[in-house]
Amino acid sequence: MSGLLRAFGEEPGTVASRLAAADAIATAELLSALYERGRAAHPRVVVTEEAFGRHLARCANGGGDGATASLAAIAAEDVYLACACATRVRGAAAAFEQRFGRVIRRAVSRVLDTVDERQEAEQRAWQHLIVEETEGPPRIAQYLGQAPLEKWVSVASMRVAISFGRTESAERRLREKAIAEASGVDPEALFAQGKLRTAFEDAVSDALARLKPRERLVMKLFLVSGMTLDAIGKSLGITRQAVSKTLARARESIVANVEASVKQSLQMSKEDLTSVLRYVASQLDVSISRVLRKE
Repeated sequence: MSGLLRAFGEEPGTVASRLAAADAIATAELLSALYERGRAAHPRVVVTEEAFGRHLARCANGGGDGATASLAAIAAEDVYLACACATRVRGAAAAFEQRFGRVIRRAVSRVLDTVDERQEAEQRAWQHLIVEETEGPPRIAQYLGQAPLEKWVSVASMRVAISFGRTESAERRLREKAIAEASGVDPEALFAQGKLRTAFEDAVSDALARLKPRERLVMKLFLVSGMTLDAIGKSLGITRQAVSKTLARARESIVANVEASVKQSLQMSKEDLTSVLRYVASQLDVSISRVLRKE
């Protein structure tokens, strides 16, 4: 009996064990074919037959009465990578990042507006998906191949971002309310009335126009296209660190130009202006994205 079949049917009373007992030869051939598909798709990631067999058993158990047909139709290549990540196979995390880093970034960017929030949510999504949790295996262990892994990862990442966004939004509202009460000015109300919006949006457009072409391109790829730092680096022929420094330099330049412009446009006390500039900083990435999308 192969390691695949033995591991697949090792849990008595399950759908997988009944399949293995009913027709061992046919089941072994199916398992072997699924394993070979996974190995061919990820030749540098080596999952043991036993580990893959146990993961396939969970896939079969999730298929109910139609387990055989369901098992034959699973996305074997995706299940193989999910199994590799869940069992911490060497090279699995790198392969996952290469395939789905951009998927996670795009999913998070649909929910959250600012760069800081997106980066934090990305890290949480990554940890949630492939890092072992205190109460059990990582979330990726629950992937059963019934849908493409890309879609599954996107949905899981959006859920993480939504949960993170709710917490961050609540905390941000409390901070802004405290700032407004302490300073006597409400930046959000000013923005809604148009007193701040016009000055702010004009300042953002002007600040973007002052950027170097490379800085502007990197910001657009990151904020609008949702590309990862690694993907941007590969497309431009530079390192990930160079991309990160370019983004930081461009944002610092924009912040400085916007703050200077807003100071000139609005006649306020020093305390009120400090409150307004904090609000401006919180809205900056959203406005940059909006301007760049129009190009």
